Amino acid sequence: MIWDLLRIAAAVLVAVVLYLVGAGIVRNMASADPPPDEPDLDALEDVDYRYQCIVCGAQAVLYAAPGGEVPEAPRHCREPMMLITPPA
Repeated sequence: MIWDLLRIAAAVLVAVVLYLVGAGIVRNMASADPPPDEPDLDALEDVDYRYQCIVCGAQAVLYAAPGGEVPEAPRHCREPMMLITPPA
């Protein structure tokens, strides 16, 4: 009889913990910052910046940038990529 009560209490405790963890995850998702605004398409200029990952060698090409300026390097393998073509 006592074992049944302990099993029920353990099940209720596990259910409460799972609920609290799930509610915390949902609360964190709901309070996240909104994504940045879309760039002004009229301010974009044609560029040809090529980046390479310093860890695995994957490459990315950027064909448009706001004002033609060199933007912050994208990240790959948790590291910033290296600009392999000099800006004109």
